[in-house]
Amino acid sequence: MEIVKRISLILPTLFAVVFMYAAEPDFSALKSKIYTSYMNQDIKSWKLVIDDFHRGSLSNIDSLDFILSVEYGYVAWCISDSNSTNCEKYLNIAFSDLDKFDKKIEVVPIETHLRKTLEAKYKSYYSALLAYQIKISPVRAIINGWKSVNNAKSAITEMPDCWFSQIEYGNVMHYMPTVLGGSNINAVNAYLKAIRLMESNSDKEIVNNNWLYLHAIICLADAYKTIEDYANVRKCYNKILKVEPNYKWVRESLLPSLEHIGK
Repeated sequence: MEIVKRISLILPTLFAVVFMYAAEPDFSALKSKIYTSYMNQDIKSWKLVIDDFHRGSLSNIDSLDFILSVEYGYVAWCISDSNSTNCEKYLNIAFSDLDKFDKKIEVVPIETHLRKTLEAKYKSYYSALLAYQIKISPVRAIINGWKSVNNAKSAITEMPDCWFSQIEYGNVMHYMPTVLGGSNINAVNAYLKAIRLMESNSDKEIVNNNWLYLHAIICLADAYKTIEDYANVRKCYNKILKVEPNYKWVRESLLPSLEHIGK
């Protein structure tokens, strides 16, 4: 819909957007549960948040964005845990939620910052879920590989100030083989940009009580580690401990693991 056209055409859409954000209850408690689960590496509680969400009625675009980020993290953990049997089940749930998210985006007026940000997030989630499919079933790499890469690139090209898209592009650059275009230098730059965007945002909840903020710094540290820049790896871990001094994984495992590596 072209915004410059008759006001009578756009008003119903605007009212629909307002309703979409206001019609459902606050889900800040779920955000806090996920943050606590992340800090404690409590994946069982993480999974329960997903299950509880789908037993409820939350389905506005904000809540779908939130649960997709939760599923994004949970499926990645399932893939890393060779004993997990939940990968495909929760990946399919995530794809279903992504379809719902896409339909909600259609209600948002086109050519607005919000619409462009949501479309970038959609592409980034889609990129990640396709990559997860490849991890679960490598034969899918033939079809899904470049789809995943192209969606990640398109997201940051069309909306470079979307911090989530910068994180996911960093992941693509970090994990994709160098011969196929992967680059840890590009990954570092993407993670750094994501962190700057999060920290400079006027919405402080993007940094506070948000597991993805800590995750972005850990991803940055991992990329620095790959290029053997251990001074910056330490800076990343110390930065996290300034935010969360009781983050045991960083304090008791990640940081001590650098003890015998040259400064």
